Amino acid sequence: MLVKTIFIDGLGLVDGHFSGVGQYIHGILKGIDELIDQELYAGKEAPKVVVIVPYDSVPRFKHFGFKHLAYKKLPFSFRVMSSLWHRGKLPPIDLWCGRGVYVFPRFVSMPLAFSKSAVVIFDLSFEHHRQYSDEGNAKFLSRAVKKSVKKTKKVITISNNARSEILDFYKLSPKKVVVATPATDPRIFYRRSQREIDSIKYKYGIKKDYILALSNLEPRKNLDSLVEVYCSLPKKYSKDTSLLLVGVSGWKTDQLFKKIINKVQQGYDIIRPTSYVLDADKAAIISGAKMLVYPSHYEGFGMPPLEALACGTPVICSNNSSLPEVVGETAILLNSKDRNALKRAIINELDDSTVKKAIANGPSQARHFSWKASAQVFLDVAKEISK
Repeated sequence: MLVKTIFIDGLGLVDGHFSGVGQYIHGILKGIDELIDQELYAGKEAPKVVVIVPYDSVPRFKHFGFKHLAYKKLPFSFRVMSSLWHRGKLPPIDLWCGRGVYVFPRFVSMPLAFSKSAVVIFDLSFEHHRQYSDEGNAKFLSRAVKKSVKKTKKVITISNNARSEILDFYKLSPKKVVVATPATDPRIFYRRSQREIDSIKYKYGIKKDYILALSNLEPRKNLDSLVEVYCSLPKKYSKDTSLLLVGVSGWKTDQLFKKIINKVQQGYDIIRPTSYVLDADKAAIISGAKMLVYPSHYEGFGMPPLEALACGTPVICSNNSSLPEVVGETAILLNSKDRNALKRAIINELDDSTVKKAIANGPSQARHFSWKASAQVFLDVAKEISK
């Protein structure tokens, strides 16, 4: 039976700060758009997919240029809708949007009067690694996700590791939780030419070779350890190679920034780009790196390592949570708390670059993950719960 209408919460998509959640929603919607295009081209019937957005976010939604995805404008501004959602004061949205299957891709569902739904839970860092989380957000998620899991028919998550944690923590039936991983778009994430790399380095004020850290700046990412390890490298390495930190500031970063400022004053070349790195420039930034280092304590998935592999850049990352699933055998895996092992791995990579191996093996590992395949999971879930 074909689902008549699938409604997808687009608040994360039209957020001014395009986080990992926003990137995931965008990737899934692009995959759904392509799947619908295929069905219509083959003369088949396709479901109607409607993205729910606040009234003042319609221009941003239209900017993405989806061919077959409609939008439903809610009579709230982005700020008001976010506030009502976070405070649990949002009225049942199907009273406004109509009956259908609703998918909520931001951990927490919205109220419904008479419709069925699925919710996306990316990870359980707010439960298992609370010391690395923003406390206010962790409290909200701990309370709200538990309620959402009880109300929704299906849970979608982004890795097998996250699925196992969700099943265990909420004591759910295995049939209730499915995996739809993130992916990279090979039309965007591929190894860029040296000419493009040089142009991007000039644009962002990057003057030397660099070790890349690509993530939000927050405690879970373990950037404190990376800074310490970089500054402990023998001078023959650090004098020719910068540590480049790319990512927006998260929470609990005061100590990290104090440390970085102190190390820079001591002469260490730790840099952040002179302006915000545009998504269009990210593949070139990744391609130009000597390596991507991702020493995170915990991940629901881990997009930067996958993006680096797609660009043929060597990866050093932690061996915990979902990261081994993401990188397979194409990266150096280390204990996130072992700074000595991280230092040895960085030195070995600077001494004997594995970039040729990364160019050969990285993209094939990245192709194991597909936005269209994950989008199909969303459509299958909607079909199942509509019965």
